Amino acid sequence: MLVDISLPIKRGTMFRKGGMPVDISSRTFRNGTDGFYKADILTMALHTATHIDLVFAGKEFALERMIGQGRVFNVTKAGKNTITLNDLGNNPEVEEGDFVFFRTDWSKFLGTDRYFEHPELSLELINWLILKRINVVGIDAQGLARDPKHGDYDRLMLKNDIVVLENLVNLSALPKDKFRVYCFPVKIENADAM
Repeated sequence: MLVDISLPIKRGTMFRKGGMPVDISSRTFRNGTDGFYKADILTMALHTATHIDLVFAGKEFALERMIGQGRVFNVTKAGKNTITLNDLGNNPEVEEGDFVFFRTDWSKFLGTDRYFEHPELSLELINWLILKRINVVGIDAQGLARDPKHGDYDRLMLKNDIVVLENLVNLSALPKDKFRVYCFPVKIENADAM
């Protein structure tokens, strides 16, 4: 069974306060003597919907890193509070190179102001993930932390060669034990997200 944990891109959705809402429009173009054709045009910030937060334009990752073993931690009991290492339970199993996802169920608030008041990971938990040398960390919220720490956490992870995956959905459908992850973002040159 395959489980899609990516968020659909929908017209009018805004993923960051003060940001640009997604726009999808149709246009008609003329192709010389071949006549006219219609195409849909998508206008959005690259930090929209489910995306890898690269922070630094032009950062690249080997395609092999986008396939691996995954583990999801149910941290819904934390509510909008800070998620700590204790919230993972006793002896959380994480291996070097894993994809680690945090299920907060915060995606249910998408489209409301509450979405921007999401839970955040503690610095202790961030440092534990770095120590474990995971490959990718993901969350079903706007980011690993709220502003102004959001960018700081992303930069710290990337400095330690950990990919950050934001705005996930449907994490409750993932197996409770280990599973296989396939993550193939759109390849956009010199971008700060994909």
